[in-house]
Amino acid sequence: MIPITLKKWLGIPHPCEAPSSIFIGLIGGVGDLISAAPSVVALKKKYPDTQITFGVGDGIFFNTIKNDPNIDHFETPFFYNVWKKRARRKTYREKYREHDQVFLLDNGTYDWWKPRKHLLDIYAEKCGVSLKERRPVIYLNDNDFDEAKKKLNELGISNNDKLLVLSPETRSKKKMKEWPYDRFLSLIQKIHQNHDFKIVTLVSKENPYNYDGTIPLKGYPLGPSAAMISRSNFYLGLDNGLTHIASCFDVKILSIHIGYPVECAGPLSPFAKVVAHKPFEPPEAISVDEVYKVFQELI
Repeated sequence: MIPITLKKWLGIPHPCEAPSSIFIGLIGGVGDLISAAPSVVALKKKYPDTQITFGVGDGIFFNTIKNDPNIDHFETPFFYNVWKKRARRKTYREKYREHDQVFLLDNGTYDWWKPRKHLLDIYAEKCGVSLKERRPVIYLNDNDFDEAKKKLNELGISNNDKLLVLSPETRSKKKMKEWPYDRFLSLIQKIHQNHDFKIVTLVSKENPYNYDGTIPLKGYPLGPSAAMISRSNFYLGLDNGLTHIASCFDVKILSIHIGYPVECAGPLSPFAKVVAHKPFEPPEAISVDEVYKVFQELI
């Protein structure tokens, strides 16, 4: 049997019956963070007296989880090289000096998807918890909803209007996960020809496209974006953070899922439908007609 002190030094996870402090570290995107949030809830329920510290990147990553009431402290910016075993062990050792339990939720391999487990389940397994509901969680504040309402009013969108939120961009792996721009334009045109949605498109400041037929919001903050999605009648997106955020709300979702297997990274919502082919097929393999057909089914 390996002594606890040696396990800590080697960076080997070990059980603790009543931890007074837990450190969780996750270097990942928006979708990863809200997929880990249910595990944080479960840990707090399992150990109600523990102090939970969450290590997260700064900027949009910290903003994703900053309102989580189950997290007592944040370490930001938090970073280590997830691909280097020695760096990972060093981080474990450092965190175990201050905490009774340490969970580093990186996957550490490019083949993380091969067991065909969803990220949400992978995180729960790493944290040693079971989840009552397999659905991501995001926490918003009153200001997020106020800002979203204000922006919609500025755009001339009232509560009586049917709102569709479009998210046609990914933060990473764009060549693998993004559907072609011209196909989005064709889909937007089809929707306008047959439905009376007002469409707001959420993209980064750097996005070069106009998305004709929609109202593009470039670089709009994450919290108000999430609040806007929660108010929408329909959400249309890719395998990205905003799609996982949409999964937190009772909103109809259509995800054009390209890249990793759906069972590993698809939206976990009872209101979601996915258009996908085989994993890692070219984005062009998905046609406008098949996406619009599923859109019609959801409507």
